[in-house]
Amino acid sequence: MSEEPEKQSGAGVGDALREAVDRTLRATSGSSAVTRERAGELLDEVARRGRATREGITRRGQEAGAELAEAGAGLARRGRAAGTEVARRLEALERRLASLEDELRSGPGRPGGSEAPAPPEAIDEATREGPDAGEADSGRKPKPKAEG
Repeated sequence: MSEEPEKQSGAGVGDALREAVDRTLRATSGSSAVTRERAGELLDEVARRGRATREGITRRGQEAGAELAEAGAGLARRGRAAGTEVARRLEALERRLASLEDELRSGPGRPGGSEAPAPPEAIDEATREGPDAGEADSGRKPKPKAEG
């Protein structure tokens, strides 16, 4: 008979342990469901914020791209205008150089030559933007133009 109470007490301890584990699981099962639900809500919130952030970054990137394209187009227009201006001035300098070379070749007193070279105002006129352009920069006073 001494074995029988041990089996009962061993079975009793096992049953008591099993019952304690069951009670613990039942007690925490409600809170784990709430925790699981809250974790799902938090994950949904993180995903929503991530999508909103991605959309905002995409929109800002598109806006920045449009601004860069517009700025590039403006620079291209200014570059073309500057290129045209440089070409115009280069042509005027080529004409002036050709005129000076002609003067040097023919020289004063030679056929086709004159005693004085053409005045710079006549040659510079092609390179000026307006009637007084360049005078303020050079510090020179304009020479009176010959009438007649």
